[in-house]
Amino acid sequence: MAKSREVMWRRTADDASFEHCKVREEPEGYRLSGTVLIAEDGIPLHVRYNVACDRHWQTRQVHVEQTWGGKRSALQLEHDGLGGWRLNGKDAPHLAGCTDVDLGVSPSTNALPINRLKLPVGATAEIRAAWMLFPALDIVAAGQSYERLAANQYRYRSVGTEFEALLDVDDDGLPITYADLWERVAESTATTDQFPPVRRASESPRQPGG
Repeated sequence: MAKSREVMWRRTADDASFEHCKVREEPEGYRLSGTVLIAEDGIPLHVRYNVACDRHWQTRQVHVEQTWGGKRSALQLEHDGLGGWRLNGKDAPHLAGCTDVDLGVSPSTNALPINRLKLPVGATAEIRAAWMLFPALDIVAAGQSYERLAANQYRYRSVGTEFEALLDVDDDGLPITYADLWERVAESTATTDQFPPVRRASESPRQPGG
């Protein structure tokens, strides 16, 4: 993948929610960071997240902040890469065996197991994911299944429930469409994080003929 990518999704389920995500390749691995704006029960929900993975797309660190109904809250997850987790600095045995984090308000984290598993077409794999629920900001272990139907299409199933969804993804495993819930509306690719400096008002360029 390119050194840095940005994508934006619209939640088609309500047509009132958006996510802006940045995916960056780093020396240690990959990092997903983003902002999600959700209309949750008619109340604005603002979520910011940062997910660090190793070179094999194994989730290692997760930081999430949210504001909902005027209340701010945050949590920190750490994964040893072997199925052991710590939540806010304390052991989290209820997440033992989970391999990935799944942010319930974001399609971006589907890319984590997709890239980590690297399934051949026709193959299926079941995982346990640390599923984060919003706005409760609870985390539970959830059985999930990914089936690779084609080079750029997967069937996701929630093990033990009837929920399933088709995901169309790009070559980096990032969703283009997520069933009838999310669709990509914008994207950009860059090979550097350098941006032009912001000009001060007094430094505005002269207009032609000025």
